[in-house]
Amino acid sequence: MDYTTITLKAAAKAMEDAVLPALSAAGEQQALEQAHLVWDAIRFVADRVDLVAARRRAEAIALIDLVGRLAELDAVDDATTARLGGIRSAAMARIADPETTAEGYAVVIAGLGDEVTAVLRTADQLAPAQRAGVERTVLAHALRRLELDRSWLLPLGFDPDPAGVPELAGLLAAGTTG
Repeated sequence: MDYTTITLKAAAKAMEDAVLPALSAAGEQQALEQAHLVWDAIRFVADRVDLVAARRRAEAIALIDLVGRLAELDAVDDATTARLGGIRSAAMARIADPETTAEGYAVVIAGLGDEVTAVLRTADQLAPAQRAGVERTVLAHALRRLELDRSWLLPLGFDPDPAGVPELAGLLAAGTTG
């Protein structure tokens, strides 16, 4: 049994019940402000720790989609298309395995990310229209990833348009492939 969530919630409760009141009573305003930041961070992580694997899975699915879209571009040569197809198939098999953990998804993400980086590096030598196609494809993926990041971080209260942030559960369920 993993006690991470329980431990984090206990730490947040200790901050709320003992540390914050003690700092407030002592008039330690700067320390109190910093303790509030720590308390917020602990609560945030406690609320998200059980979703890390789902988030990484969503990221992997989105990258699988991106690699597939890159492989379909006329800017990509046959050898690259074959390589992308192979890594895409391997990644799909890995995420289909119900035993895949957050760390396993992270390995998939890293491998797919390396392939996307390789395509972007070669895009610099392409004709402008072909390079623009690669860049548009990658940018579209980045915008979907930004939605996931905004939704993930929404509880921290820094988003300038919280009403415009998609629901995290929907993004995780859809794998952010939109």
